[in-house]
Amino acid sequence: MKMKVILAGLLASLALVGCTTTKDFLNDHQDEATQAASNRGKFEFSCDAVSATVLNRKTIELYPVEMPQYQVGIAGCGKKEVYIVNCNPESGCMVYDSAHDFLKDTKKQDTTAATSIE
Repeated sequence: MKMKVILAGLLASLALVGCTTTKDFLNDHQDEATQAASNRGKFEFSCDAVSATVLNRKTIELYPVEMPQYQVGIAGCGKKEVYIVNCNPESGCMVYDSAHDFLKDTKKQDTTAATSIE
C-alpha cells in the first residue's frame, strides 16, 4: 500500500514537471516572435534600424495545437506597422500584417458581372 502511494506521488510529480504556465509559454517564444516581426519590418521598410514593442500576447488554439500569438509594433525610418505573429513551437513563427487577420474569413464576394468572350 505504501509503495502505491509513493509511486502515485512520483508519477504526479513527473507530470507537473512537464507542465509550464501560460506566462512561461509566452515568455519562451516572445524573443523569436519579436525577431520575426523585426525582420519583416526591416524588409518592408527597407530599413535596418527598427525597434520592436510587444503590444499584446495571448495563446490561441489553432487546429488541435495551442500556440502563442503576439501583436508586435515595429517602428523605423519614419514608418510604423503592427504585425500579428503566431509561433508554432515545432516549426517557428509566422508574421502577418494586422490588416489581414488570417483567422477570420476575409474572402470578399466578387459582385461584378462576369462577361463572356466570344
